[in-house]
Amino acid sequence: MAKRKQKSMYLMPEPVWSDINLLEDDEKKLKLYRNFEYFVHYEVPDKKAGATIFTWLEKDSGLDKELIKKLKRVPDVWFSTFAKHTYIWSKTGYMHPDIKTHLLDKIPALENKAEAIIEKAEEKKADAKPKISIQERMLEQITDLCGNWDEVLDNFVIGEKFDLKTFDPEKDMKIYGGGVIKPAHAKLIRDQYVPNHDEAVESLAGTCEQLNEAYSFMSKKMKKDYVMFFEKIMNACDALIIAGKATRKTRKPKARSKDVIVKKLKFQIADGTLGIASITPTDVVYANELWIYNTKSRKIGVYHAKNKDPKGWGREGAGLMVKGTTLQDFDEELSVQKTLRKPIEQISNWTGKAKTKFSKAFEEIKTTPTKMNGRLNDTTIILRAF
Repeated sequence: MAKRKQKSMYLMPEPVWSDINLLEDDEKKLKLYRNFEYFVHYEVPDKKAGATIFTWLEKDSGLDKELIKKLKRVPDVWFSTFAKHTYIWSKTGYMHPDIKTHLLDKIPALENKAEAIIEKAEEKKADAKPKISIQERMLEQITDLCGNWDEVLDNFVIGEKFDLKTFDPEKDMKIYGGGVIKPAHAKLIRDQYVPNHDEAVESLAGTCEQLNEAYSFMSKKMKKDYVMFFEKIMNACDALIIAGKATRKTRKPKARSKDVIVKKLKFQIADGTLGIASITPTDVVYANELWIYNTKSRKIGVYHAKNKDPKGWGREGAGLMVKGTTLQDFDEELSVQKTLRKPIEQISNWTGKAKTKFSKAFEEIKTTPTKMNGRLNDTTIILRAF
């Protein structure tokens, strides 16, 4: 079979680019080059032509690599006069010497622009404030509160009067900064005091010689109060964390479109022998009643929704639902199917829009009804949804 000729995307004939390399006369070359310029100007998009600029700079301009790297900081618009010529070069591998000289004469000015852009960017970078992470910001917010507690602890250790019963870290957190302390702050506070608490507990137990020596100035009661001081802080933090979880709003799942819900649903589009076809599958979602016919088993069936939408408006959360290839939320007792003995003659009873006609015709079938499992396949015709 003959190869099909590729359709040209240009309005004017594309030149034979290689012709310029067959010419030896410089004047003829320049004349053909001007024809190329005309074609590129009117037929080649600026973006496509511009994409060849830096390829030429890297491979044929003779410029230093560092300078080319610097020039890449200059906006493409400043190289617009280059694009036409570099595109021709990309097609032919040739650039007229006068043109090349003309382009290279523009480089010093572009280099100055690049240096100005780089200098401005460096100044902006130097002036930019260092970014503070959320974690760092939260630690800043709890510093003064923890400092107040540490001061209380210092007074306790040096023997000044300290009433443990009046120490209420939960209240302190609630009123601090007008309520700035949240469950996330409480977790940070707790983590800070865990090592101190563990050390105080071990000191009270008296199992470590080094700690016994370090805490020798404390009496047994003082050690118990010392442990209780940290436990009060940790219990207060735990209470705030648990309360935060209890009051946290449950994220509402994003509503899915009907098209997304039924995208995996399997069904038979039509049956030419019986003259029936499936309805749009999206009508199944939120339907109160669904009639189907299996062309292989000759069974006509009806699914009744477990939670019906009383007005039949297809409200979310009411009616039938689809998951993959299976129907959900249907009444397993009421959803039944019966076998048709003469489908060609009988199937017309389940066409049209009369709901009562469907039910009456189904009741008149004498075959034994069987329950359905909700699975649809590629032999299932979706007849009607109500």
